[in-house]
Amino acid sequence: MDAIEVFENSIKAYKLTTKNFGNNIDLKRALFLGWYCNLTDPCKFCFMSSQKSKIKNPSIARRRPESMLAEAIIMKRIGWKLEFISGGYDYNTNELNDIIEMIAHIQKSKQYINVGIVDFENLNLDTIEGVVGAIETVNPNLHNELCPQKPIEPTKEMLLKAKDYNLKTGITIILGLGEKEEDIEELLNLIEELNLDRITFYSLNPQKNTIFEGAPSITTIEYMNWVSSVRLNFPKLEIITGTWVDKLTNIGPLVMSGANTITKFPLFSMYGKKEGITVENEIKSTGRELISSFSDIEALQGKKKLNTPQYIDENINISDKNLEILSALENDINKKVDMYVSKTLKRINKN
Repeated sequence: MDAIEVFENSIKAYKLTTKNFGNNIDLKRALFLGWYCNLTDPCKFCFMSSQKSKIKNPSIARRRPESMLAEAIIMKRIGWKLEFISGGYDYNTNELNDIIEMIAHIQKSKQYINVGIVDFENLNLDTIEGVVGAIETVNPNLHNELCPQKPIEPTKEMLLKAKDYNLKTGITIILGLGEKEEDIEELLNLIEELNLDRITFYSLNPQKNTIFEGAPSITTIEYMNWVSSVRLNFPKLEIITGTWVDKLTNIGPLVMSGANTITKFPLFSMYGKKEGITVENEIKSTGRELISSFSDIEALQGKKKLNTPQYIDENINISDKNLEILSALENDINKKVDMYVSKTLKRINKN
Protein backbone atom coordinates (compact mmCIF):
# COMPACT_ATOMS: atom_id res chain seq x y z
CA MET A 1 0.00 0.00 0.00
CA ASP A 2 1.41 3.36 -1.08
CA ALA A 3 0.21 6.11 1.27
CA ILE A 4 0.51 8.85 -1.37
CA GLU A 5 -1.58 6.79 -3.78
CA VAL A 6 -4.21 6.29 -1.07
CA PHE A 7 -4.45 10.05 -0.53
CA GLU A 8 -4.63 10.71 -4.26
CA ASN A 9 -7.39 8.11 -4.64
CA SER A 10 -9.23 9.62 -1.70
CA ILE A 11 -9.30 13.04 -3.37
CA LYS A 12 -10.79 11.43 -6.48
CA ALA A 13 -13.29 9.52 -4.32
CA TYR A 14 -14.33 12.69 -2.49
CA LYS A 15 -15.05 14.48 -5.77
CA LEU A 16 -16.92 11.46 -7.10
CA THR A 17 -19.09 11.32 -3.99
CA THR A 18 -19.96 15.00 -4.33
CA LYS A 19 -20.85 14.51 -7.99
CA ASN A 20 -23.25 11.63 -7.30
CA PHE A 21 -24.64 12.48 -3.86
CA GLY A 22 -24.27 16.21 -3.38
CA ASN A 23 -22.72 17.81 -0.33
CA ASN A 24 -24.80 16.29 2.49
CA ILE A 25 -23.55 13.86 5.13
CA ASP A 26 -25.81 12.25 7.74
CA LEU A 27 -25.44 10.13 10.85
CA LYS A 28 -26.92 6.65 11.27
CA ARG A 29 -27.18 4.13 14.07
CA ALA A 30 -28.29 0.52 14.25
CA LEU A 31 -31.27 -0.20 16.48
CA PHE A 32 -30.70 -3.44 18.37
CA LEU A 33 -33.54 -5.72 19.41
CA GLY A 34 -31.58 -7.48 22.13
CA TRP A 35 -28.23 -8.80 23.29
CA TYR A 36 -28.60 -12.54 22.78
CA CYS A 37 -27.36 -14.54 19.78
CA ASN A 38 -28.90 -17.97 19.33
CA LEU A 39 -25.95 -19.27 17.31
CA THR A 40 -24.22 -22.02 19.28
CA ASP A 41 -20.86 -20.69 18.09
CA PRO A 42 -21.22 -16.88 17.73
CA CYS A 43 -18.80 -14.73 15.77
CA LYS A 44 -15.59 -14.55 17.74
CA PHE A 45 -15.24 -10.75 17.62
CA CYS A 46 -18.79 -9.97 18.73
CA PHE A 47 -19.89 -8.50 22.06
CA MET A 48 -22.76 -11.00 22.12
CA SER A 49 -20.30 -13.90 22.10
CA SER A 50 -18.83 -12.59 25.37
CA GLN A 51 -22.30 -12.44 26.93
CA LYS A 52 -23.77 -15.73 25.75
CA SER A 53 -22.56 -17.86 28.67
CA LYS A 54 -23.87 -15.26 31.13
CA ILE A 55 -27.43 -15.30 29.76
CA LYS A 56 -29.36 -18.25 31.14
CA ASN A 57 -32.75 -16.95 29.99
CA PRO A 58 -32.56 -15.39 26.49
CA SER A 59 -35.90 -13.63 26.92
CA ILE A 60 -34.41 -11.24 29.49
CA ALA A 61 -31.82 -10.13 26.92
CA ARG A 62 -34.55 -8.74 24.67
CA ARG A 63 -35.23 -5.03 24.76
CA ARG A 64 -38.68 -3.91 25.81
CA PRO A 65 -40.81 -2.51 22.95
CA GLU A 66 -41.20 0.92 24.58
CA SER A 67 -37.39 1.24 24.81
CA MET A 68 -36.86 0.52 21.12
CA LEU A 69 -39.75 2.72 20.02
CA ALA A 70 -38.60 5.60 22.21
CA GLU A 71 -35.16 5.39 20.65
CA ALA A 72 -36.73 5.43 17.17
CA ILE A 73 -38.62 8.62 18.05
CA ILE A 74 -35.49 10.36 19.31
CA MET A 75 -33.48 9.26 16.29
CA LYS A 76 -35.97 10.97 13.99
CA ARG A 77 -35.98 14.11 16.12
CA ILE A 78 -32.23 14.58 15.73
CA GLY A 79 -32.11 13.55 12.07
CA TRP A 80 -30.43 10.17 12.43
CA LYS A 81 -31.71 7.44 10.12
CA LEU A 82 -31.75 3.92 11.47
CA GLU A 83 -28.87 2.15 9.77
CA PHE A 84 -30.84 -1.06 10.19
CA ILE A 85 -32.81 -3.04 12.74
CA SER A 86 -30.53 -5.76 14.07
CA GLY A 87 -29.74 -8.23 16.82
CA GLY A 88 -32.78 -10.37 16.11
CA TYR A 89 -31.20 -13.80 16.20
CA ASP A 90 -33.70 -14.97 18.81
CA TYR A 91 -36.86 -13.66 17.10
CA ASN A 92 -39.26 -15.56 14.86
CA THR A 93 -40.75 -14.01 11.73
CA ASN A 94 -44.05 -13.02 13.35
CA GLU A 95 -42.22 -11.22 16.15
CA LEU A 96 -39.98 -9.45 13.67
CA ASN A 97 -43.00 -8.37 11.64
CA ASP A 98 -44.57 -6.77 14.70
CA ILE A 99 -41.42 -4.93 15.77
CA ILE A 100 -40.50 -3.70 12.30
CA GLU A 101 -44.08 -2.55 11.63
CA MET A 102 -44.22 -0.49 14.81
CA ILE A 103 -40.79 1.08 14.31
CA ALA A 104 -41.56 1.91 10.67
CA HIS A 105 -44.93 3.38 11.67
CA ILE A 106 -43.39 5.61 14.34
CA GLN A 107 -40.62 6.78 12.02
CA LYS A 108 -42.96 7.00 9.00
CA SER A 109 -40.15 5.34 7.12
CA LYS A 110 -39.43 1.89 5.71
CA GLN A 111 -36.52 0.14 7.37
CA TYR A 112 -33.40 -1.81 6.52
CA ILE A 113 -33.07 -5.05 8.47
CA ASN A 114 -30.02 -7.11 9.44
CA VAL A 115 -31.49 -10.16 11.16
CA GLY A 116 -29.85 -13.18 9.56
CA ILE A 117 -31.46 -15.18 6.77
CA VAL A 118 -34.82 -13.60 5.95
CA ASP A 119 -38.12 -15.45 5.43
CA PHE A 120 -39.34 -13.24 2.58
CA GLU A 121 -42.59 -15.13 2.06
CA ASN A 122 -43.85 -14.41 5.58
CA LEU A 123 -42.36 -10.97 6.22
CA ASN A 124 -44.37 -7.78 5.74
CA LEU A 125 -42.24 -6.34 2.94
CA ASP A 126 -44.33 -3.16 2.85
CA THR A 127 -42.37 -1.94 5.88
CA ILE A 128 -38.92 -2.88 4.58
CA GLU A 129 -36.63 -0.78 2.39
CA GLY A 130 -33.74 -3.19 2.26
CA VAL A 131 -31.95 -6.25 3.62
CA VAL A 132 -28.38 -6.34 4.94
CA GLY A 133 -26.18 -9.40 5.07
CA ALA A 134 -23.54 -9.66 7.78
CA ILE A 135 -20.63 -10.78 5.59
CA GLU A 136 -18.07 -9.31 8.06
CA THR A 137 -15.00 -10.40 6.08
CA VAL A 138 -14.50 -11.53 2.49
CA ASN A 139 -11.33 -13.42 3.36
CA PRO A 140 -12.59 -17.04 3.30
CA ASN A 141 -10.10 -18.37 5.84
CA LEU A 142 -10.85 -15.58 8.30
CA HIS A 143 -14.58 -15.97 7.76
CA ASN A 144 -14.52 -19.71 8.43
CA GLU A 145 -12.47 -19.17 11.58
CA LEU A 146 -14.35 -16.16 12.99
CA CYS A 147 -17.93 -16.70 11.77
CA PRO A 148 -18.30 -20.49 11.58
CA GLN A 149 -22.10 -20.43 11.74
CA LYS A 150 -22.66 -17.58 9.29
CA PRO A 151 -21.56 -19.07 5.96
CA ILE A 152 -21.36 -16.58 3.12
CA GLU A 153 -23.23 -18.55 0.44
CA PRO A 154 -26.68 -18.53 2.14
CA THR A 155 -26.27 -14.80 2.77
CA LYS A 156 -25.43 -14.19 -0.88
CA GLU A 157 -28.47 -16.24 -1.93
CA MET A 158 -30.67 -14.17 0.39
CA LEU A 159 -29.38 -10.87 -0.99
CA LEU A 160 -29.91 -11.99 -4.59
CA LYS A 161 -33.41 -13.16 -3.71
CA ALA A 162 -34.16 -9.78 -2.10
CA LYS A 163 -33.74 -8.18 -5.52
CA ASP A 164 -36.63 -10.34 -6.78
CA TYR A 165 -38.80 -8.54 -4.22
CA ASN A 166 -37.53 -5.09 -5.31
CA LEU A 167 -35.69 -4.61 -2.02
CA LYS A 168 -32.40 -2.76 -1.66
CA THR A 169 -29.45 -4.75 -0.38
CA GLY A 170 -26.29 -4.16 1.60
CA ILE A 171 -23.53 -5.90 3.52
CA THR A 172 -21.43 -5.20 6.60
CA ILE A 173 -17.65 -5.51 6.58
CA ILE A 174 -15.47 -5.29 9.69
CA LEU A 175 -11.90 -4.07 9.21
CA GLY A 176 -9.19 -5.06 11.65
CA LEU A 177 -9.90 -8.80 11.76
CA GLY A 178 -6.66 -9.70 9.98
CA GLU A 179 -7.69 -9.03 6.39
CA LYS A 180 -5.08 -8.25 3.73
CA GLU A 181 -4.96 -5.46 1.16
CA GLU A 182 -5.46 -8.00 -1.61
CA ASP A 183 -8.86 -8.84 -0.10
CA ILE A 184 -10.13 -5.50 -1.45
CA GLU A 185 -10.37 -7.07 -4.92
CA GLU A 186 -12.50 -9.89 -3.49
CA LEU A 187 -14.82 -7.31 -1.94
CA LEU A 188 -15.14 -5.41 -5.21
CA ASN A 189 -16.07 -8.64 -6.98
CA LEU A 190 -18.69 -9.41 -4.34
CA ILE A 191 -20.29 -5.97 -4.61
CA GLU A 192 -20.55 -6.39 -8.38
CA GLU A 193 -21.87 -9.96 -8.14
CA LEU A 194 -24.62 -8.98 -5.71
CA ASN A 195 -25.40 -5.60 -7.31
CA LEU A 196 -25.44 -4.02 -3.85
CA ASP A 197 -27.01 -0.66 -2.98
CA ARG A 198 -24.93 -0.01 0.12
CA ILE A 199 -22.02 -1.21 2.19
CA THR A 200 -21.25 -0.56 5.85
CA PHE A 201 -17.63 -0.63 7.01
CA TYR A 202 -16.86 -0.93 10.70
CA SER A 203 -13.50 -0.56 12.35
CA LEU A 204 -13.17 -3.40 14.86
CA ASN A 205 -13.84 -2.30 18.41
CA PRO A 206 -12.07 -5.08 20.35
CA GLN A 207 -14.38 -6.54 22.99
CA LYS A 208 -13.37 -7.86 26.38
CA ASN A 209 -13.40 -11.65 26.75
CA THR A 210 -12.98 -12.19 23.01
CA ILE A 211 -9.88 -13.24 21.09
CA PHE A 212 -9.47 -9.64 19.95
CA GLU A 213 -9.30 -8.09 23.42
CA GLY A 214 -6.42 -5.61 23.41
CA ALA A 215 -5.84 -5.97 19.67
CA PRO A 216 -4.66 -2.92 17.70
CA SER A 217 -7.02 -1.13 15.32
CA ILE A 218 -6.77 -0.80 11.58
CA THR A 219 -4.83 2.33 10.68
CA THR A 220 -6.59 5.36 9.26
CA ILE A 221 -4.75 5.08 5.93
CA GLU A 222 -5.67 1.40 5.60
CA TYR A 223 -9.31 2.27 6.29
CA MET A 224 -9.15 5.07 3.71
CA ASN A 225 -7.73 2.62 1.19
CA TRP A 226 -10.72 0.26 1.51
CA VAL A 227 -13.30 3.05 1.35
CA SER A 228 -11.76 4.96 -1.55
CA SER A 229 -11.22 1.74 -3.53
CA VAL A 230 -14.91 0.93 -3.25
CA ARG A 231 -15.97 4.47 -4.13
CA LEU A 232 -13.78 4.66 -7.22
CA ASN A 233 -15.18 1.38 -8.50
CA PHE A 234 -18.81 2.00 -7.49
CA PRO A 235 -19.54 5.74 -7.75
CA LYS A 236 -23.24 5.43 -6.85
CA LEU A 237 -22.98 2.93 -3.98
CA GLU A 238 -24.00 4.22 -0.54
CA ILE A 239 -20.97 3.88 1.73
CA ILE A 240 -21.48 3.95 5.50
CA THR A 241 -18.39 4.06 7.69
CA GLY A 242 -18.29 3.29 11.39
CA THR A 243 -15.74 4.26 13.97
CA TRP A 244 -15.69 4.44 17.77
CA VAL A 245 -15.22 6.99 20.54
CA ASP A 246 -11.45 6.54 20.68
CA LYS A 247 -11.10 7.02 16.90
CA LEU A 248 -13.16 10.14 16.22
CA THR A 249 -10.34 11.72 14.24
CA ASN A 250 -10.89 8.97 11.63
CA ILE A 251 -14.12 10.67 10.59
CA GLY A 252 -12.71 13.48 8.47
CA PRO A 253 -10.43 11.13 6.48
CA LEU A 254 -13.30 8.67 5.96
CA VAL A 255 -15.54 11.42 4.59
CA MET A 256 -12.68 12.52 2.33
CA SER A 257 -12.37 8.90 1.13
CA GLY A 258 -15.94 8.68 -0.12
CA ALA A 259 -18.24 7.99 2.84
CA ASN A 260 -21.86 9.15 2.66
CA THR A 261 -22.69 8.45 6.28
CA ILE A 262 -20.96 8.03 9.64
CA THR A 263 -22.24 5.45 12.12
CA LYS A 264 -21.46 3.37 15.22
CA PHE A 265 -21.70 5.69 18.23
CA PRO A 266 -23.07 5.38 21.77
CA LEU A 267 -25.69 8.04 21.07
CA PHE A 268 -26.94 9.17 24.47
CA SER A 269 -23.58 9.20 26.25
CA MET A 270 -22.04 11.46 23.56
CA TYR A 271 -24.88 13.75 22.52
CA GLY A 272 -24.18 17.41 23.24
CA LYS A 273 -20.83 16.63 24.84
CA LYS A 274 -17.38 17.31 23.42
CA GLU A 275 -17.35 13.90 21.70
CA GLY A 276 -20.60 14.58 19.85
CA ILE A 277 -19.44 18.06 18.89
CA THR A 278 -16.14 16.57 17.70
CA VAL A 279 -18.08 14.28 15.33
CA GLU A 280 -19.89 17.32 13.94
CA ASN A 281 -16.69 19.33 13.58
CA GLU A 282 -14.84 16.47 11.88
CA ILE A 283 -17.55 16.27 9.23
CA LYS A 284 -17.86 20.02 8.77
CA SER A 285 -14.08 20.38 8.45
CA THR A 286 -14.27 18.42 5.19
CA GLY A 287 -16.59 20.99 3.64
CA ARG A 288 -19.60 18.68 3.86
CA GLU A 289 -22.95 19.80 5.28
CA LEU A 290 -24.11 17.67 8.21
CA ILE A 291 -27.89 17.12 8.07
CA SER A 292 -28.12 15.30 11.41
CA SER A 293 -27.38 16.71 14.84
CA PHE A 294 -25.15 15.46 17.62
CA SER A 295 -25.59 18.51 19.85
CA ASP A 296 -28.88 20.39 19.27
CA ILE A 297 -30.70 20.29 22.62
CA GLU A 298 -34.00 21.68 21.37
CA ALA A 299 -34.11 19.05 18.64
CA LEU A 300 -33.40 16.34 21.21
CA GLN A 301 -36.25 17.62 23.37
CA GLY A 302 -38.64 17.77 20.43
CA LYS A 303 -38.99 21.55 20.72
CA LYS A 304 -37.43 22.14 17.32
CA LYS A 305 -37.85 20.37 13.99
CA LEU A 306 -34.70 19.90 11.95
CA ASN A 307 -34.61 20.17 8.18
CA THR A 308 -33.87 16.51 7.48
CA PRO A 309 -34.19 15.70 3.78
CA GLN A 310 -33.12 12.11 4.43
CA TYR A 311 -36.46 11.57 6.20
CA ILE A 312 -39.34 11.55 3.74
CA ASP A 313 -42.56 10.51 5.47
CA GLU A 314 -44.04 7.39 3.93
CA ASN A 315 -47.36 5.61 4.32
CA ILE A 316 -46.66 2.47 6.36
CA ASN A 317 -49.03 -0.49 6.34
CA ILE A 318 -49.45 -1.73 9.89
CA SER A 319 -51.86 -4.26 11.35
CA ASP A 320 -54.74 -3.25 13.59
CA LYS A 321 -53.20 -5.43 16.30
CA ASN A 322 -49.97 -3.43 16.27
CA LEU A 323 -51.84 -0.13 16.18
CA GLU A 324 -53.61 -1.25 19.36
CA ILE A 325 -50.28 -2.22 20.93
CA LEU A 326 -48.82 1.19 20.10
CA SER A 327 -51.84 2.88 21.61
CA ALA A 328 -51.53 0.82 24.79
CA LEU A 329 -47.80 1.58 25.01
CA GLU A 330 -48.10 5.31 24.34
CA ASN A 331 -47.60 6.42 27.94
CA ASP A 332 -44.72 4.02 28.49
CA ILE A 333 -43.05 5.16 25.26
CA ASN A 334 -43.37 8.82 26.22
CA LYS A 335 -41.93 8.12 29.67
CA LYS A 336 -39.01 6.32 28.09
CA VAL A 337 -38.39 9.22 25.69
CA ASP A 338 -38.41 11.63 28.64
CA MET A 339 -36.02 9.37 30.54
CA TYR A 340 -33.54 9.16 27.65
CA VAL A 341 -33.65 12.94 27.16
CA SER A 342 -33.34 13.64 30.88
CA LYS A 343 -30.34 11.36 31.32
CA THR A 344 -28.66 12.88 28.28
CA LEU A 345 -29.17 16.42 29.61
CA LYS A 346 -27.73 15.42 32.99
CA ARG A 347 -24.60 14.06 31.29
CA ILE A 348 -24.22 17.27 29.34
CA ASN A 349 -24.65 19.44 32.43
CA LYS A 350 -21.95 17.49 34.29
CA ASN A 351 -19.36 18.82 31.84
